[in-house]
Amino acid sequence: MKIAIIGAGNMGGSIARGLAKGSLIADSDIIVSNPSAGKLERLKKEFPSISTTNNNAEAATGADIVILAVKPWLMQPVMRELKLKSKQILISVAAGIPFEELAHYVADKEMTMFRLIPNTAISEMESMTLISSRNASKEQEQLLLDIFNQMGLAMLIPEEKI
Repeated sequence: MKIAIIGAGNMGGSIARGLAKGSLIADSDIIVSNPSAGKLERLKKEFPSISTTNNNAEAATGADIVILAVKPWLMQPVMRELKLKSKQILISVAAGIPFEELAHYVADKEMTMFRLIPNTAISEMESMTLISSRNASKEQEQLLLDIFNQMGLAMLIPEEKI
């Protein structure tokens, strides 16, 4: 299962580190995109098998899960450049952007989406992560719980509780 993380800042970088330390996703199946090279270089130094790029669309192409860890005001332009496919799972870490707004930025309004509220302790496998889903099957919800429980504790909640 390939995972693309768009954004290597505090949250994106922390999620990448947590995924790489876990056993469910191989380091070689993680690609991280960021506009500046410094954060990517530090990540690559820690985890040489992780792929990095400055091209968001390149990172998202072929990924099963795309995690958007960018500032809320960058979500619209970043999502528009990605051209996500309906079979991909979109995970947003951006605060304050509801599913209804995310759906405006994708071609398939019925694509599977998750909103995630982790904390930076995820890089140390000690996060409390809140997860909300839209158009997700029970299997997809369980997959997210499995992935994020490995990096601490994860819990499904309704979007209105976020």
